[in-house]
Amino acid sequence: MSESVRGISEFGLGEAFLADEARKSRLILEARLLRQRKEPEAAAAKFAEAAAMEEQLGETCVRKQLRQKSFVHYFSAASCWAQAGNFYEAIAICDQLLAAQDLPAPLRTRIEQYADALRTRRAQWYGELVHQLAESP
Repeated sequence: MSESVRGISEFGLGEAFLADEARKSRLILEARLLRQRKEPEAAAAKFAEAAAMEEQLGETCVRKQLRQKSFVHYFSAASCWAQAGNFYEAIAICDQLLAAQDLPAPLRTRIEQYADALRTRRAQWYGELVHQLAESP
């Protein structure tokens, strides 16, 4: 196993971790395929499963003192939660990441923009939901 991928240390991560990363990646690919096939419920379930795995991978990285790698997994978890339809959890993870003093500036910018986009999308969805409920008999 390499000690670094794209300059991010992977020191101390074992084969089980790498297997979990591969499984999580397969889940994301399956979710994207299901979404393309117009199977949103199945896609959301896969994205939610991948999000939970990403959080676990992030926690493992924190325990191994691999902060930079943990940021990548947590941001991916936020993305997966959003694609599963859980804006609350996605935004909460983004906010936790943004509270980190050592978050690299380019990643901070991406996360800020992503969280803003999620908040906008959530507000639009709420507005549409309220409008639909108001029109219901």
